[in-house]
Amino acid sequence: MINIITIIFSFITLITLAPYVTFPVAAQTKCEGTTTPAYFSLYKNRQATFTSVMDADTAQRYKIEWFIGGKSIGSVIKKAGEPFVLKKSTLTSQSFSVTGFHQNDDKWSQSRNKIFPDSKGGVQVRFDDGACDNSFVTSPDLKVIIKID
Repeated sequence: MINIITIIFSFITLITLAPYVTFPVAAQTKCEGTTTPAYFSLYKNRQATFTSVMDADTAQRYKIEWFIGGKSIGSVIKKAGEPFVLKKSTLTSQSFSVTGFHQNDDKWSQSRNKIFPDSKGGVQVRFDDGACDNSFVTSPDLKVIIKID
């Protein structure tokens, strides 16, 4: 009886642990975040202030693009650490997007992002540097803080 229980237990353990031993890389390469820009709406007579902080070994930058309706009416690219103010529109509401980029050699690539609340009442868009280390919570490679006034 003990031999049958030992065999059954060993078989169940083998079935349960086999995928982790066989495919260890697959478990480590699941990258979090999305590669699409982060979109936001801005009501009439409100402005948005953007500040950023970088914590990465590679160069980082971010792009702000603003829209009325679905039409792009402007954009700007800022290096990590450079602030930007999107002025209020007195005629209509507008929307904007934030996209992060990281540099590998001489090529700029779009970064994955996640959106978090900011402790001071704004919103944070956090970006990675393509390393797929899922450091959005502990140490994002680029963090853009958006404050709506």
